[in-house]
Amino acid sequence: MKELVLIRHGHADHETNSLTGGWTDSHLTSLGKRQAAATGQALTGLLGKRTALLISSDLSRAQETATILAELTGLRPRFHIGLREFCNGQAAGQTREQAKQMELPLTHPTVDWVPYPEAESWRTMTHRVHTYLASITGEAETAVVITHANAGIAAIHWWLQLGEKAWSSVSFQLDHCSITHLTINGWGERTISRLNDVSHLSGC
Repeated sequence: MKELVLIRHGHADHETNSLTGGWTDSHLTSLGKRQAAATGQALTGLLGKRTALLISSDLSRAQETATILAELTGLRPRFHIGLREFCNGQAAGQTREQAKQMELPLTHPTVDWVPYPEAESWRTMTHRVHTYLASITGEAETAVVITHANAGIAAIHWWLQLGEKAWSSVSFQLDHCSITHLTINGWGERTISRLNDVSHLSGC
């Protein structure tokens, strides 16, 4: 793989209903659908005539985003649990207030903290995302990945080959339907060509 286009899903209804994110299986709002459509148009321009894999988290908000992108780009989407957001265990489907009440005490190192019963740690999520991305590296030179905020951060860490020390000290802002374009430059260096670009969403 020489190029990874990373896209966070569009605005979803768990946010308007004050529910937790994570593995809460929420759906795109009307705004999220407009964001996905605008992103599909931008992606068509970015890819040009290049073929690409289109792979998405299997949570509904990501699947719905990927389906809209597929309609506009002609790519065929695939869905995989490996690209899901951070698993929030028993907090999934709960309100933010309910989740706060079940939050477990912070432990160190923080990459191993499990914030809710039956949740993942940051290390576990990162290994999951990294393992899946490594498994598809030989399938195509360009991959378009539809995922979530925290899983997207893990994906950027993977691309830049940042080790464990960076997982709790280096982060990235990923807004809804933002485009992050990760490439390899002429010197073979892994590069962030575009980060959290939302310029295509100005009309949404």
